[in-house]
Amino acid sequence: MSYQTIIVRHEQRVALITLNRPEVMNALNEQMRQELMEVLRTLRADQETRAVVITGAGKAFCAGADLNLFREVYEEFRRTGRKPPFASEDFVHSFVNFPKPMIAAINGVAVGWGMTMPLTCDIRIASDRARFSAAFVRVGVTPEFGSSFLLQRLIGYGRAAELVFTARMISAEEALAMGLVNSIVPSERLLEEAVSMARSVASMPPGAVTAAKALLRKGMDLALPQLIDHEAVVFRERMTDEEHYQAVLTLLQEMKSGQRDQG
Repeated sequence: MSYQTIIVRHEQRVALITLNRPEVMNALNEQMRQELMEVLRTLRADQETRAVVITGAGKAFCAGADLNLFREVYEEFRRTGRKPPFASEDFVHSFVNFPKPMIAAINGVAVGWGMTMPLTCDIRIASDRARFSAAFVRVGVTPEFGSSFLLQRLIGYGRAAELVFTARMISAEEALAMGLVNSIVPSERLLEEAVSMARSVASMPPGAVTAAKALLRKGMDLALPQLIDHEAVVFRERMTDEEHYQAVLTLLQEMKSGQRDQG
């Protein structure tokens, strides 16, 4: 399928999604929103895709929602009372409920939605040129895309409150120190590192990875006693899966071969 605001490339078992509106710092508009939802639906069903990397074209990752769209939405609301498209929960659910591992390769400025969308990803790798701002109150709106839940779980309530209330820009180094990103790499190596990690994930038994992601997400909601019970259920399910059996046989064969080589 052809897209106008994103680029989708497949490398082995990894899909690379690039936000592609560099002339406006990859700002999110309605077309990009629709195209992202469509590509995630496609990748969810694609058995060949086992991991996804998302990044931005040009010097920015994403400057947030297009301000012209904000203006148009408000003016239309004044005229018609119609609910704005960004109030649709389907968009955030398409990211939050995506079953396969997703890695955000944050190559530059990440503001507003450009900062909160990566929170829905499983792993965040930042370029040394990346900068972050939860700029919502600056334009008179509030955190979105699940960030009022996810941000404080990543960095704690106090730090989340500071970033939201002040809308200040932070460096990649500060983002790493507070746990907002997993790692920082030189800008020229960002995609290489992100895709390499995604390939490593994609090399694992896919059913187990999907189940593990679902379990980790569930762990953000359940109390420990309930989570322990749920872990046991999922673990038993995996023990009776053919994928698990074949993975064990492969590992035992590798161990046996290694012992022969050493002998």
